This record gives sequence, structure tokens and C-alpha cells, in this order.
Amino acid sequence: MTQLTTGQKQLVETAQRDFRAMLARNGIALHVKRDFGEYTAIRRRHGDTHLNQAFDPKHVKLGADDFWLLATNAADEAIATYCLRRLFVGDFFECIRSLELWFCKRSRRADSRFVVECGIRAFGGEVVHGGGLWIRDDYRGISRLAVVLPHFARALALDCRPFDHDSAMIRNDPGEPAEVAARKATYMGRRVYGFARVHRFVDGWFPPERRKAIMHLCHSTRAEAIASLFVTSFGCQRLQRSSELRKLSLVDQYDKSIHPPPVLSQGQQQARI
Repeated sequence: MTQLTTGQKQLVETAQRDFRAMLARNGIALHVKRDFGEYTAIRRRHGDTHLNQAFDPKHVKLGADDFWLLATNAADEAIATYCLRRLFVGDFFECIRSLELWFCKRSRRADSRFVVECGIRAFGGEVVHGGGLWIRDDYRGISRLAVVLPHFARALALDCRPFDHDSAMIRNDPGEPAEVAARKATYMGRRVYGFARVHRFVDGWFPPERRKAIMHLCHSTRAEAIASLFVTSFGCQRLQRSSELRKLSLVDQYDKSIHPPPVLSQGQQQARI
């Protein structure tokens, strides 16, 4: 696999340093973890009964290259999490159709209700897959953790070893209209999480959650993932210089988008990965 250039390596390292520094100035520390049992325990302590099986050691076998991020405040309390796995696949969509992404082994019986169709072209190779983003209620919006955690994980993965593709999934809230789900997913996937493209891949029965759902796939090539670090890291530096970190929120305390206003109407919640 082609290694990062000297300039790309420097950008990846600079991005990690800038993200850590930005959070540190607001009393937030980032920790890189490998024990996913600790991740699930933290989420359950905060009331989450259903977790994304793709990051739950009860359902999948996690490897040495997989990690999760824990953000803590000055009191050493857990305030946010984000997970990242590294997969070696010939076709990522086959990994979805077979349910291997969520349950390790292929489903013994195909579910005819599960239909996967997506505008993103088939891709494979070394694919990183992120998710499990959780932010404690009192830190949503003003902390910008929804922006920093996916980008920091992306930079850390690139620093460890270059990958071919970056991916994540965004699910809708039950009962949410398709057009609302699409607007939210596109905005959050591209503007917040930093992916190059977002496309719906499920509109119907979704076996991992045993419900009808609208699911969107986020995707970037390696070059696009690296480019997202430049844009976001530069933005973080600008906010630091202008002392706007706590003044300019992407989402408010209850995950409602406030920038820009036309994207989400009042009362809609932030899409989750």
C-alpha cells in the first residue's frame, strides 16, 4: 500500500495536535482505548440499552487495529465516545448484505426483506469504519466533540497505517420522513463528520435494529479523508485565534442545528452514527 507523503504525514500529525489542544483549552482530554468492553459499559451506565453491534464485543471480533476514543472532562468523567474499526474486505457492500459488519459471521439465512441499494460505487480493500458516537447531554453543541472525534479518529488511523476508504453510517429516527432523514444525513455526514459523500443505502427492513429504517452510508477515499483533516484543522485554529470556540456552535444543547438555519427545521434532531 502506498504510504503517506511527508506533507500528508505532517498534516495528520498536526491535525491530531490541534484537536487535542483545542479540547484541552476547554478542559477536555482525549484517550485512545482498545477495550471495547469498557466502551459498552460506559454507554450502558448512561442509559443506552441498544448499542451498534458493529462495535460491541458480544457480537463481533475486534482486532488489534480497532480502537475507540474516550473524552473526559476536568473531573475525569466520561463525556463522549467514538469507535473505529479497520476491515479488510473485497466488497464493503457484501459485508453489509451478509451482516458480517454487525455479527462477524455471515447470516445463515438471507433475509429477503433486507435490500441494499446505494449510489456510491462498490469499494473494498482496507476500509476504516466509524460509529458509536455518544456525547453527554450537557456537552452537546458547545464542545464541538461531534466534529472533533470523527476527525481525530481518522487522523489517528492514518497515522497508524494508511487506509483505502473511510466509512460510517447514519440512521434515521423512527417515523422520520425520508426527505428529512436525507437532509440531516447529508448535512451531518459532510459538514460535521467530514465525509466526501453521503447516500442512502437502506429504505426498509434493517436487520441489526429489527425495524424499518432509512440508513445512509458516508464514504471518503483516502485522499478525501486527508483533505477533510486540513479543512477541519484549519477551522479549529481559526476558532482558537478568534476566541469563538464556545460562541460558534454547530448544534445546540439538544442537537438541533443552528448553523446554517435552512438545513434542519426547528425540532429536528442531529443524525447519529
